[in-house]
Amino acid sequence: MLAFVALVSALVRGVWSNGVFSSVNTGFAGVCKVAATVPGVQDIETANGMAFVSVASSRGPGAADGIYALPLAGGTLRKLTGAPRDFHPRGLGLYHSPDGTGLFLMAVNRRGTGKFSIDSFEVTDPAGTPALVAQGTIAGGMLINPQDVAVASPVSFYVANGTAGKNPLLHIPQTYGIIPGGNVLYFNGTVFKEVADGLYGTRSLILTGGGTHLVVGGVLSRSLTTFTREIFSGDLTEDGNLLLGTGPEKLSLDGQGQLLVAGHANLMDWRAFAADPAKRTTSQIFRVSLLNGVPQQVAQVYANNGSEMAGASVGVSVGRRLLIGSSLDGKLLDCTQ
Repeated sequence: MLAFVALVSALVRGVWSNGVFSSVNTGFAGVCKVAATVPGVQDIETANGMAFVSVASSRGPGAADGIYALPLAGGTLRKLTGAPRDFHPRGLGLYHSPDGTGLFLMAVNRRGTGKFSIDSFEVTDPAGTPALVAQGTIAGGMLINPQDVAVASPVSFYVANGTAGKNPLLHIPQTYGIIPGGNVLYFNGTVFKEVADGLYGTRSLILTGGGTHLVVGGVLSRSLTTFTREIFSGDLTEDGNLLLGTGPEKLSLDGQGQLLVAGHANLMDWRAFAADPAKRTTSQIFRVSLLNGVPQQVAQVYANNGSEMAGASVGVSVGRRLLIGSSLDGKLLDCTQ
């Protein structure tokens, strides 16, 4: 009897985590155009009048993978020089030097061998003709399935591990959200340590409240989990959880200090699109208000049935503009709200 109850509970959990019966109310109070055609957009950061775009398809590595720059005042998307040869970025993290003169990027790199690292770069001439200057590469056995990075200082950062276990028997139940499998790592400049675990499908994270809080997106918890951050040690204390009704993939902050969240309502449809580009899936972008760095209320700002953009992975708001990318759809949208 107990085994039957456990089986039913696991089934219910899996159906809910994957949004099997979820639907999307489509709509957008604006217009969009295709700004660029690329293999896939993993993440976007904006600074100095530039959008820095992490380009790589989730379907596999390619020669076009890298970090690109798009001038927000007008211009074309251009691949930046200075990245290593075997470079296939996922999430990006951005850091300004304390005096405001230096701009640095960190990227999760999934190498062609399947090994992971966190690669860091200085961005030269960031407002003109930017280029990358490699600063270092950090690897380690705790980087099981890293998805995103949030930079806390020139030498310290947080990493979202989508799954953290090495046991292959747990891979399927973790992948479908039946049991937790994600964690958050902190690199203090010397070593990694785990600062949060027991998470479901950890895909994204971002520092808020001037660095006092870390918000973590769980694509399989369909929520945002907020942690208070101990500045000196990097340790985290969980504050709360905000349900979204969709599985968040990437997070960004807009000019008003609010969160932009790209999400997947139905993960089964999203996986089908990953396997077959003809099976297009929905896209959603949400705006989440923050109070002292903690998420409060959710409002949908963009939703499409997949005809314009399928499987959006990131949205970034700059004034009245909304840049949207998908790691599975081969384009970058530039929308005006």
